[in-house]
Amino acid sequence: MFITTLITATLLSLSITPFASATPCCLPLPPDHHKKVIDLYTRTWNGEDALLNKTFAPTAQLYSDRTPAANGSEVHVIRSSQDILDFMHGAQTGWDKYQFEVAGWAGGDGGNIAVRWKLNGIIGEGFTIPTPLKQGDHVTYNGTDFLRVDECTGLIKQVDIAQDYVTFFHNLGLTGINV
Repeated sequence: MFITTLITATLLSLSITPFASATPCCLPLPPDHHKKVIDLYTRTWNGEDALLNKTFAPTAQLYSDRTPAANGSEVHVIRSSQDILDFMHGAQTGWDKYQFEVAGWAGGDGGNIAVRWKLNGIIGEGFTIPTPLKQGDHVTYNGTDFLRVDECTGLIKQVDIAQDYVTFFHNLGLTGINV
């Protein structure tokens, strides 16, 4: 009886894998990994293109609000790390300064991180959004990015961006915008 119970208990313990370890390729990410991801993410946005492959999975996706454009707004289809870099370059166009600061963040269950950010920008030549502001004028606004990190690689696999466009448009001096 004792041997039968022992064998049954051993077999059951092998077949019931706890949910947290259900992905055998993954080791738990170190406690400071969220901070490292946020640092790499922010530095990539701030122009350190060489960090792209240390920050994003090759098949990373980005979901954004429609973004302002010269003739209204546009939607973006972003399905790779290179597409993300291209999106960043497009967002930086027309700015003399385009610098993000982390205002706060929260990381919890595994690979989920929320980053509250503030953009400090100075309008440059070729700024594409029609505004009464002039080159050299300072503009700031904020938003929150939700990052999903692949727990096996530690790289960002998905970004969901929620920007405070009402504040952005107000700070640009706009009273209306075509969508």
